[in-house]
Amino acid sequence: MKKILALILALCMIAAVFAGCGNKAESAATAESSASAAEASEEAAASQAQSEETVTEWSREGYFQDENEHMLSVIWMDDVSDAGWYVGCMLGEDAVEDSWGGMLPQDGNSLKGVLPSSGSKEDITVTVTEDDADGLILTVEGGETYHFTSMDYPKATIIVTINTEGKGNISYAEGEVTPEIDEEYPFQSAQINLAEPGTYTFLAWSQAGNKFVKWTKNGEDFSTDPQVTVSLDESADFIAVFEADADWQNPVMNFVGQYQCGQTSATVDCFENDQAWITIENHDSDDETIQWDIVGRLIPETMTIEYTGCTKSVITYDEDGEVASQEPEYEGGTGTIVFGDDGTFTWHEDQSGSEEDLVFEFAS
Repeated sequence: MKKILALILALCMIAAVFAGCGNKAESAATAESSASAAEASEEAAASQAQSEETVTEWSREGYFQDENEHMLSVIWMDDVSDAGWYVGCMLGEDAVEDSWGGMLPQDGNSLKGVLPSSGSKEDITVTVTEDDADGLILTVEGGETYHFTSMDYPKATIIVTINTEGKGNISYAEGEVTPEIDEEYPFQSAQINLAEPGTYTFLAWSQAGNKFVKWTKNGEDFSTDPQVTVSLDESADFIAVFEADADWQNPVMNFVGQYQCGQTSATVDCFENDQAWITIENHDSDDETIQWDIVGRLIPETMTIEYTGCTKSVITYDEDGEVASQEPEYEGGTGTIVFGDDGTFTWHEDQSGSEEDLVFEFAS
């Protein structure tokens, strides 16, 4: 087809040369007409090529895995504002940091679009296409290509739910082993789906200011031990019950007050059941103050606060001593504060670059 179009254009050019001594307007019209014909022929050829590709409705869904245990899921979602395909993937070892998920539109015979990150990684643009009889190919724009095969799950006949009532957390493990406690990402509900009976261990632990009361099974009292090993041979609903501890006191209460370290002062206060709010101010001059706002959880066993999210600001004053401006120098600062038994606390600021920590003494 391209050769035919080229030949048409060539003949038009030759005709234009021989007609050069004639009417110039007529030559221009002839050339324009030929070009339009060529363009129309190209569009027709492209349309014909596109029509040869049959676009089929996407139907391959479920859970998929590759040889490196990367995971991919493609699920049709009805209960959203715009029904469509939800695509989730885990392409690393960390289920939180290396996972992405979101709705992808069908583009031709593929699912294509941007998947938002579920952790701290950047969003990725992906294309999902079918592979062999039941597999899928995931291609990351500017990255790698993954080949997934379908995962076969046995049909669950035993469905066990674990929930909480009150302020507490739960974890579980298969077998007679103590479940791990994830302080950073605890959860309050879970579901176990089994194709055949199995033994599991449940663990409940309270949030600060609360205490564990009991486990219930299907609404009936089951155990007052926070850790229980259970034979799961039928569907059931387990609930870990917690209640407020009337004798609880925020451990930061023991350190509330004003502190001083040279020209730098600090105020320690507390809120909720275990949170500390600390403001540190450096008064180097009469017209400027450097201020750090710190919020963190006190660990009673070590009397330590390992904080994140600190804001450091520069406060300037006008000639009347009123605040003229307050501009953040950085946000998301990190560091540690350790309280001592002698009425002092030691502050280490990761962003300072100094090996010397500041030691504050209780003032009032």
